[in-house]
Amino acid sequence: MELRQLKYFLKVAKLLNFSEASRQLNITQSTLSLQIKKLEDEMNVTLFVRNSHQVTLTDVGEAILPAVEKTIRDTNACVDIINDVQNLNTGTLNIGATQSFSLLLRETIMEFCKQYPGIKLNVHCQPMEMLMEMLDKEEIDIALCYRPTTPLYDSIESHILFDNRLCVVVSDTHPLVTRTSIRIEELEHHLLALPAKGTQARSTFDNIMKGSNVRLNVGLEVSAIHMLLDIVRGTRFVTLLSHATISQYSGLKAIPIEHDGCGMEGSYNIRKGTYIKKATKQFLKLLCEKNSYNTTLLCASEQ
Repeated sequence: MELRQLKYFLKVAKLLNFSEASRQLNITQSTLSLQIKKLEDEMNVTLFVRNSHQVTLTDVGEAILPAVEKTIRDTNACVDIINDVQNLNTGTLNIGATQSFSLLLRETIMEFCKQYPGIKLNVHCQPMEMLMEMLDKEEIDIALCYRPTTPLYDSIESHILFDNRLCVVVSDTHPLVTRTSIRIEELEHHLLALPAKGTQARSTFDNIMKGSNVRLNVGLEVSAIHMLLDIVRGTRFVTLLSHATISQYSGLKAIPIEHDGCGMEGSYNIRKGTYIKKATKQFLKLLCEKNSYNTTLLCASEQ
């Protein structure tokens, strides 16, 4: 039983005229008769009584007519839903982002919601490890974060969006604000407010500090990046974050660190072999276009 045969049956049942039905269906009358015959043979029933003067439905034809009408309506509804999803008129997009990365998404989220009001956007801000777990369980469609230094799951693959660096971040009134670069050893002379352990900036910093004899004066650790930036902006505290993280914050300056291993690659992460929603591709495209943090992005929809 084919969907087109049900459509043919419905048209003949409504018109009770094979000649007019074939004309409206834009097929030959012989083709229409053949397909109706195949449908009858497959179901082992007679659907129409035909003679030289008229066409009428049999009792079986009348009985199945409401079900066929519903099938066609439901099929058309499915087609409409598919078209809406393809045209980004409806759907849901679940995005995960680390705290530091989420600061880069504000303009993209606002623009996406403006352009595609029919798409429900769920944004989950979690540490990278939690995002990878959610992605592995298919609780989110995509995870945006700085690329993990080591693979956390064999089922997840990372794609680079942009290159960035870990920097020393100070207020624009701090004595270090005139510096164009800084060595790790110089941090001994400043009071540090560090991002909490588990954040990617902190992990990058801890990695470059391994084996170092530098004695740091850490006066504060903060898990909320927004709060950390507000504190640094209003005090003499020094922190360490990616350059991109502060791109939309005024009153702060990022100073490059003279040390290997400070690279932080912004990436999107998906499950291997997973279908990427059109909404996901469009969100990443907008992220590339916004690019308010002066980095070179690779548009994910073209990768």
